Amino acid sequence: MMEKTYVSSLAPFIEAFVEFKHSLGWKYATGEFYLHGFDRYCAEYESEATSLKDIIKSWVILRDTECPNTQHVRVAPIREFGKYLQSSGYSDSYVIPKKVCQKQSRTIPHFFTNDEIVKFFNVCDMLPQRKENIVRHLVLPMLYRLLYCCGVRTCEARLLMRENANLQIGYIDILYSKGLKDRRVFLPEDLRSLYMKYDVIINDIFPNRTYFFPAKLNTGYQCGTIGQNFNKIWKAAGLGEESGSKARAYDFRHHFALSNLNRWIEEETDVNSMLPYLMRYMGHSCLESTFYYLHLVPEFFVTFSEKTKMLERLLPEVGYGEEE
Repeated sequence: MMEKTYVSSLAPFIEAFVEFKHSLGWKYATGEFYLHGFDRYCAEYESEATSLKDIIKSWVILRDTECPNTQHVRVAPIREFGKYLQSSGYSDSYVIPKKVCQKQSRTIPHFFTNDEIVKFFNVCDMLPQRKENIVRHLVLPMLYRLLYCCGVRTCEARLLMRENANLQIGYIDILYSKGLKDRRVFLPEDLRSLYMKYDVIINDIFPNRTYFFPAKLNTGYQCGTIGQNFNKIWKAAGLGEESGSKARAYDFRHHFALSNLNRWIEEETDVNSMLPYLMRYMGHSCLESTFYYLHLVPEFFVTFSEKTKMLERLLPEVGYGEEE
């Protein structure tokens, strides 16, 4: 259940704002979630005699675990709340400008062919060693394999801590991810075996390292670096955009979802019964976010299109608010 208590000096205003939203018929669960986070942030910094405007401007900054769309979802309720404060005559009110963290349009995912996957990892496995990053040629092939084999978000892979990888049993714990939804992801056996060998090699170079996929001893990869390296490897493999839109590292997540969906269809497995498992594994907050992948499939996969006609009336049209 959502905690109802707010703790900052803005508490009565936030409570009144949420009550106002409810009076209009809004459930406003997502808005309340981010307002609670904002309230705790305000409580932490308002004792330093910092203005509300400065607190909000600091809170709005893009976080390491966010993409612009996620940032937009987090900031939108605070922009609304600022307008409410302004209309209520609150002297220190501040409305976040619309130009700040505008929501980006959804890019069309690239659907990998088997040939592209093989060529990409062939080049990835042959990366040369670099003096400025002595483990790059060892780390990147294993990082991209986690994206491909388990469909995790790129930020979840690069921020994975060594202490949260249990290779003896064969799982990783993804903590503080999108929407603060922690989850345990079990690894395929062949990937677990690869990681056990990889872990020994990296430990010899960086004993007691912080990150499972380190750039340096206590440093992980930055947000843009994963995409930049992916693009370089893709180009080196002689791959282009012949099979669709421009490929991104994040598209491994789409590939993972669609591969599972098609496998279930081919095996005549009840897709509806399996979707909750896929939802939890991928860290979605609701089935509607997982249904997003279902609506992409008929356009590109004939087998799925033919066998899911009966399900079309059961699947809601979904937007893009949750996933990235």
